Amino acid sequence: MSYLLQYARHPAAPARRKAAVRVDEYARLNRPGLYGDAFVRVFVEDTTARRRRRQHDPRLVLQIADCVNTINLEFSLETAELRENSLFKVDTLLDALRHFRAGLAAEVALREPKTHDTR
Repeated sequence: MSYLLQYARHPAAPARRKAAVRVDEYARLNRPGLYGDAFVRVFVEDTTARRRRRQHDPRLVLQIADCVNTINLEFSLETAELRENSLFKVDTLLDALRHFRAGLAAEVALREPKTHDTR
């Protein structure tokens, strides 16, 4: 029952407000029964309701893990240059993944059994 203590709060303490969420996804990268805990985790906080004078970067998470290693990519919206770079970073990752998939699919096709035409 001690694990429940992390959720306990003093009765007079105000409840913490949950951050508004724009994107919150967790996906395992392996099919069930294969390998370990490879995953991708993405989170983008929604700052629509924040006051202008308290505006700061939303909480942004892009985490990719294989069975052993985890990488956390950082993104910033602080300046126009950093905002542009953050979008560039994601676009570059998407392009690289599309190319990787095309190459992987070609290698998969080489390993598929050939069917012979018997006409």
